[in-house]
Amino acid sequence: MNPYAKALCVAVATLLATPVLAHGDGAGEEVVTSIARTTLPPKAFSHATALRVDFAPGATSTAHRHPGHVFAVVLSGEVESALDGHPPRRYKAGDAWYEHPGQLHRVTRNASDSEPATLVAWLLSDGKEALVQPVKLKR
Repeated sequence: MNPYAKALCVAVATLLATPVLAHGDGAGEEVVTSIARTTLPPKAFSHATALRVDFAPGATSTAHRHPGHVFAVVLSGEVESALDGHPPRRYKAGDAWYEHPGQLHRVTRNASDSEPATLVAWLLSDGKEALVQPVKLKR
């Protein structure tokens, strides 16, 4: 495994550690809590991209897939997400989800018709395929 892939694996493992971590020596300590976790297969991904997605009130994305692993965290508002094989679920600020490579993301939408919503998604890829691959759903 090349050094960049090793560094990425260590960084992801550190971010997704199960125990709650705290450091500092007094008032103002920060607490880091795991919010999403999965075991990655041995395939090395050479690219990691963080995307900020802003949804206007009532906005919806098209159905899509991603070529690699995806970790998403809602920063503000509420987002409804439905991954293939799972019912739609609402995520509030601080909530997170994981998407397997190639998993169909049927629905991603702002759950509010009056307030904006924002999420950040970390996408792992080989750098050769489009990060977002639209899918036309059959009606």
